[in-house]
Amino acid sequence: MARRKNKKGSGSSRAPLAICIGAAAVLVVGALALSGGHKHGVSAASQNFRISDYRTDASRFTNNRYSIEGRVENIETLGNDRLIAISIPGNKQERLPLLVHSGVAQGVNLTRGDTFLFEVECCTGHDDEQKEIKGVLVVRRVETK
Repeated sequence: MARRKNKKGSGSSRAPLAICIGAAAVLVVGALALSGGHKHGVSAASQNFRISDYRTDASRFTNNRYSIEGRVENIETLGNDRLIAISIPGNKQERLPLLVHSGVAQGVNLTRGDTFLFEVECCTGHDDEQKEIKGVLVVRRVETK
């Protein structure tokens, strides 16, 4: 019995490979575009900023900016700055600490029980012994909600 040879010039075996490579390229470009979207203007309720992920490994959020809507639950004074604890809509049991430097609120009266939109940057800070602390959420702008 004679075996049938595949014709290499037909291109039929190359078409699925080209489609797979093209689809993979589209997926990679799409993933890169979506991953860049988490740096600015993303709410805390989105998939890009999960409080549980932040609590587990805050350092991976460092140098990114987020928009977080939250209700002020507690305010502590640190010299001219304030440390506030906010609750997130849909997750009122957990508190997220934010550092508000003097003058950042620009006329917005941060009061306990009110909801605000915070633009925050996840930064690296230092404790009293100058030990590095990654993942400090520093407020860059506040708006009333």
